[in-house]
Amino acid sequence: MTTDQAERLRQLAAETMKPRTDLPRMTQSEDDEPRSDETAGSSAEPSATMDAQHAGLRKPTRLARATAIVSGKGGVGKSNIAVNLAVALSSMGRRVVLFDADLGMANADVLCGMTPEATLEDVLRGRATLKDVLIPGPGGFRLVPGSSGVAAMANLDGLQRRRVLGQLSALDRVADHLIIDMGAGISSAVTTFAASAHRTLVVTTPEPTSITDGYGAIKTLLARGSTAKIELLVNMARNLEEGELVYRRVERVVEQFLKVPLTMGGTIPHDPALPDAVRRRRPILLEAPWSPSAKALTRLAHHVDGRDCQQLDQVESVDESSQVGFFQRLARGLMGRRS
Repeated sequence: MTTDQAERLRQLAAETMKPRTDLPRMTQSEDDEPRSDETAGSSAEPSATMDAQHAGLRKPTRLARATAIVSGKGGVGKSNIAVNLAVALSSMGRRVVLFDADLGMANADVLCGMTPEATLEDVLRGRATLKDVLIPGPGGFRLVPGSSGVAAMANLDGLQRRRVLGQLSALDRVADHLIIDMGAGISSAVTTFAASAHRTLVVTTPEPTSITDGYGAIKTLLARGSTAKIELLVNMARNLEEGELVYRRVERVVEQFLKVPLTMGGTIPHDPALPDAVRRRRPILLEAPWSPSAKALTRLAHHVDGRDCQQLDQVESVDESSQVGFFQRLARGLMGRRS
């Protein structure tokens, strides 16, 4: 962690202790109008993009890069990683939206000490708009609380899906990074979301059962046609060497039986400071920015934001206008599940 970034994190920690009564408003330009897209329903009202802008985000020069965080089993620290990754990317000056897509245990708001007044379910029911749901998180990112609304997305009729995904697709145009915190296990909903992302981080720990479940998650994602870049992230490791050992074991099996390469996403060490931060309902990067896990999460953020993302841009398209955002890809995946 650089001195400048450490200072930035200290500033963010101080800012989150101050009460916030309003969100910054951005001026709208013609370039902020959503592009038309038949599948994702981007023909929804232009207010979708304005809602995201009014929540404190500006339109970047490219579509947001979506990173889905999944695990084969619960209890591996997936949501903590998602929250702190969002904080770390925000501290680097990136515009970040954390989408809580955990169907059963949506708790990103709890980890941040937040109490949402509305969730994605309210958007689905027509009781709220994206502007109402998108709330400021500690450290500068924005949170979309999921609740049971994530599961309900798969059962919407065409008109409802177009309206909701039309609003959500605005986030593709006004954020640099979308972090999607998925539920534990590999249900059809999890694989649909993960397959729509540009990168999937599969979180495991050094425990044998977690390693087995992590491999099972990778196998299931590939079997269901995921084209996302799949990376293994080892959490709660005793040291970097143990994390590397876990990765090598999984990589060897993946290459032998699944015939695909597996990338190392990183290693997060076991850190006694992390449970204290959870009890205080504060991200570890703001509670203890010099702790071992905070430093590792900062390295992960640089990895997610780094050259790999630029290479993904080049592979996907040279022309930005032909890029496909996460929510457009998600719409196609949901339609495929219904057909």
